Amino acid sequence: MQKHYMKSEITDMKAEIVDASTVSLSPIVTALTIDNGFVNSAGEVYDKNGTFIDFPRELGSKKRKNIDTESVQKRVKNKEVVCLIHERKNYSYFHWVLETLPKFVFLNNHRDKFDLGKAYYHCGLWGTSYQRQALRQLGFNRWNLIDARRVQLLNAKKVTVLKLEEERREPTKELCQMLKDAFVKAPAANPSRRIYLTRKNVKSGRQITNELELEAILRSFDFEIIDPGQFSFPSQVKLFNESNLIVSPHGAALANIVFCNAGTKIIELFNHKNIQLGSQSYPNISQVCDFELTRLPAKSTSTDTDEYVERCDFIIDLDAFRLALANALS
Repeated sequence: MQKHYMKSEITDMKAEIVDASTVSLSPIVTALTIDNGFVNSAGEVYDKNGTFIDFPRELGSKKRKNIDTESVQKRVKNKEVVCLIHERKNYSYFHWVLETLPKFVFLNNHRDKFDLGKAYYHCGLWGTSYQRQALRQLGFNRWNLIDARRVQLLNAKKVTVLKLEEERREPTKELCQMLKDAFVKAPAANPSRRIYLTRKNVKSGRQITNELELEAILRSFDFEIIDPGQFSFPSQVKLFNESNLIVSPHGAALANIVFCNAGTKIIELFNHKNIQLGSQSYPNISQVCDFELTRLPAKSTSTDTDEYVERCDFIIDLDAFRLALANALS
């Protein structure tokens, strides 16, 4: 019968799980290491006999069957493979910046702890442009990576799986600071830019139906109208670090606030049906990073029968927005 183990039990189970150990490497990351282990494209890890190891990850492990070790697609015989797969396998910009990129930063900061041969994650054809740009800044290239979309199961001399310690949507101050230290090379001495992040070219919804009127108000207060998707990753980092007032609809681009400075003011515009769903990502980041966040619910254009009400378009109450903006500018 297959057994499942909590993290604290892994080091005491050598009679059943072969050559496995776990260690907390920092307040941010815990690592599970298996000699001659296996890992698959879901981030599930197995010992050299194919026995599943229940190593709790970001969203927790579930029961898994043991694997056929002969079905392995790739073997890395002389080096360590570090698995950075997130269980969600969602590589939108938000999840990349806050759930996977921190593992790469940690790996880069502590290369002396690993006999690194390859990093294993869902990169596709060397990833999106923002993934490539971020990884190049950290010294990774396509030859350092194994794509979990192509290699469903691999075996290595040593397999290490990295897990973030904090709960999803609750990045710690230490994690945010680690990202900022890694990518903000020349911090702004006097952040003063005012930016509005438009979603007009985003296909996943949350469009503001009266955005032209909103932009007219913002331009009268010297805001720059920014489409983040048109900026490289280093340019987005620089832009947010130089800003002290940000207005944006709820969306992935706001993950860049981790590169802002304490005291930055943010107005997050929200489909009122979405705010009821309890999306607390940016309030949590703002709290640990000492930002001033104002959340302004807006009237949704959706009906109760819409399948994805949180992604529906919405209309801004311009009088309410003027008041929120006046408070932020005061």
